[in-house]
Amino acid sequence: MDNFILNRIEEVKKNSFNINIGDIFSRAWDIFSGTAFYVILGLILPGIIAWMIKFILGLFITIPSFFVTDTDDFSDLYAQVLTPIALFGMGLSFFINAALAPISVSILTIAKKYDEHRNPDFNDLFIHYKDGKFGSIFLAYIAIQIITVIATAICFIPGIIFLVTSLFIFPFIVFSNFSVVDAIKYSASVLWRNFWQSFLFCLAALGIFIVGGLACIIGLVVAIPLIYIGIYVFYKDVIGFEGDSNEIDQLGNTNDYQSNY
Repeated sequence: MDNFILNRIEEVKKNSFNINIGDIFSRAWDIFSGTAFYVILGLILPGIIAWMIKFILGLFITIPSFFVTDTDDFSDLYAQVLTPIALFGMGLSFFINAALAPISVSILTIAKKYDEHRNPDFNDLFIHYKDGKFGSIFLAYIAIQIITVIATAICFIPGIIFLVTSLFIFPFIVFSNFSVVDAIKYSASVLWRNFWQSFLFCLAALGIFIVGGLACIIGLVVAIPLIYIGIYVFYKDVIGFEGDSNEIDQLGNTNDYQSNY
């Protein structure tokens, strides 16, 4: 593990942190403006690839439709979902999405690269298939989905708590080479130190998503990458990178350091 990151985590756990949510998304917008082509590709490319794969598989595997127009259709839908081939198809679809997750996660890497005044390129979208982090991202995606479903099923509040405290899982994997277990553990321990600001960040992200949704597909194509980049800026303000000049008591003052990843 990176000793610098571990030391920073211990400092945050000891002293907490403070962020300026408005400033985070302002800087995220600046990064989005300079990387729009690539980060939008990072969002839509997995969907296109997944659709193509599922279309081909759909020629051989029947995946039930979840479009219900009548309450009587629920019994038919329930019967379809429980068929072995349907369960296999849904499970396969889930793993396809997990396998394509590194493309979306590359938005974090592209944001960091641009933030360091380096020009991103098309190959950056696939960097996590080549840098040895595919397995961790794949497993983290699966773990996040499963834990979220279980926590929400137990009670809505645990699901919300997990979602809020899971924001740094992918940044820890991508920027700190943490294992999935360590990324989940340290993300929770760091963000729990100031849960309410972390929660407010999520509310702001939800607001951006809703505003984007009001503009239909075009708005979401902007909103979702912007949220990803916001998570990168949030991580940078709280954890930072080796060579940063910020101290814990200056967290939130985002002009005091630069990263040199």
